[in-house]
Order: sequence, then C-alpha cells, then structure tokens
Amino acid sequence: MDVARTSRLACAAAVAVAAIATLNVRAAQAADVSAQLDYSAAPGCPAADDFEAVVVGRLGFSPFRVDASEQVIVRIEPAGKALAGRIEWRDAAGEWIGEQKFPSRTGDCGELARAMGFALALQIQLMATTTAEARPPAADVAEPQPTAVPPPPPTVQTAAPPTAGPGDTSKPDLQSSGPSIIVGAGGAVGLGVSSSPVPLGRLFAAVAWSRTAVELAAEISAPSTTQQADGAGFSQQQWLASLAGCGVVPPLNACLVAKIGDIRVTGQGVDFPATAHGFVAQAGLRLGVTHMLGSRVQLGAHADGLALTTQGTVTLDGLPVWTTPRFAAQLGADIGVRFR
Repeated sequence: MDVARTSRLACAAAVAVAAIATLNVRAAQAADVSAQLDYSAAPGCPAADDFEAVVVGRLGFSPFRVDASEQVIVRIEPAGKALAGRIEWRDAAGEWIGEQKFPSRTGDCGELARAMGFALALQIQLMATTTAEARPPAADVAEPQPTAVPPPPPTVQTAAPPTAGPGDTSKPDLQSSGPSIIVGAGGAVGLGVSSSPVPLGRLFAAVAWSRTAVELAAEISAPSTTQQADGAGFSQQQWLASLAGCGVVPPLNACLVAKIGDIRVTGQGVDFPATAHGFVAQAGLRLGVTHMLGSRVQLGAHADGLALTTQGTVTLDGLPVWTTPRFAAQLGADIGVRFR
C-alpha cells in the first residue's frame, strides 16, 4: 500500500484523541471536507440514515453532500459467520485515496456500524482541523480599501429563496434496510410420520429480520409401503403445509412449528382395496443452524420434534395394523437464496 496516499487515514487513526478534543470546530468547516456517501450493508444492518446520524451526532454537522467532489464508500458485508466493514475514500477523479477495515467477531451489525461511524467522524474532524490550520491568517491577507461610490437609487428588493446551509442534510432517498426475502428447497427424513422412515421434500419462503423470521412451507412425503406376512399391506403418503415463527441468533435459530395436511392410505393385496384420506395436524419445535455462502446463498440444517394432535388407525380386512404415533421427528437440510 502507498504510504503517501494513505496518510490521510493513517493520521486520522493516530491522533484520534486529539480529534476528540477539537470537536467544537464550527459547522462552516464542513464544506472543506464534504463528501458523497455511498453506503451499503448486509441485511439486518442499520440503514444509511442511521449510519449518517452516528456521524452527524459526533460532529455536530453533516459532512455529506450529493455535489461534493470526493466520495466515501462504506460497506458492511458477511464474512463467514461474522461481519466485516470497510471505509474507502476516493478523490474527485474517482481515484482511490485510502481505506480502513473493521473486522467484527460478534456478528452485531449495529455495534459495528456505530464503531465505523465514530471512526469516520474522527477522520473528517481531523481533516477539517488540518484544513483550517493551513489557511493563512486573516490579518496577513491585504484587504482592498473601499472606494467612495455614489449611493444607488432606491430599489425594490424581493426575498431570495432560502438556500441550504451547512446543517442541511437534504439528499436523494437512500435505500433503507428492510427485511430479507428467502426462498429455497430442501429434503428431510421423517420418523414417525409413516410406518417406516420416509424421505420428504419441501419448498419454503421466509421473511427474515435481524433477530426474527417467519416461514411458510409445503411438504410432501415419498410413498411408503407396509407389507404383512400374509401378503396384505398398504401404502401411504402425506401432503403438509407448515408455518414457523423463529428467533435468530446467527448462525443458530429456534422455531415454533405448526403443520396441517392430508394423509392418503391405499390397501394392497386385500379383498376389497380402498383408498382413505385423513386429516393430519402436528406442532412442535425446530432447532437449526445456517451458514452463508457469500451474501445471498445460505445452507441450513434442522431437526424438528413434533407432536401429532390427530391420530388415525389403518385397518386391513377389518383388523387394525398400524396407528399413527403421538410423536414424530424430522432431520433435514435446505438451500436458500436471499433477496433484499
């Protein structure tokens, strides 16, 4: 890295204590260090307005202008199971000036954004102070002597429209940080949902915030067949819809799950084969873990413990051969894609 080109950021970090002591510089100095703000963060992180409020709260004025020549780029992105932040400066020609990186091990995006906003405020404050000290003293500048002019004739003046001052933070709408939409598919092995372990497939869609999520899913089991010693038997298959409300502490999540649907049973090798349908209702708890692949794709694994609130019995030639158990379990894995 070029030492000369990164001196602005290096100095800002080295004299942070001195910058704190000079935070009472007048707001008019903001024009000397104004910059365009380009802010983007991972889902669930503070919005651009919230980040700007941290900087303004430290400085007492807003240094961000849409017509400024320099640009400051702020990025907060997933880094494995944690987050990583970066502040980059570019000059009026778009050339890179320097950058500062902020790793986070806690996964708390709000805390990371506040730390980055405070560091950016210190950089701006130091640059404003340095610019003010570099100006020649007002006494050293020769002021032209006023010349006598005749008074102008009386005129009628109209009020000029108000102009934005140093404290005016008006700008185009910035993208807000809202919930993420997740869609995906997965598979599982069900225990207790049939007379033998059976594979299931599912499609799901979820709305996720930083600490909560709501999921809707549709599930279908593979047909399974149970055969008796005398050759008689039955096959069964389930179709289910599920709703889950989850609490999230990345990468872990815990959900309350409710499922309803239909079970279809068909007799095989009996005198009068028939097909019967039954209502299924389940409720229970899901524990899961999620791993991000980049900023959009996620892999997940989960284990569901379910209690069946409805029960049914399968009969062959008038004799009961299988009754749905009170409890069931599923072990599964998913893949999903996140959208803003």
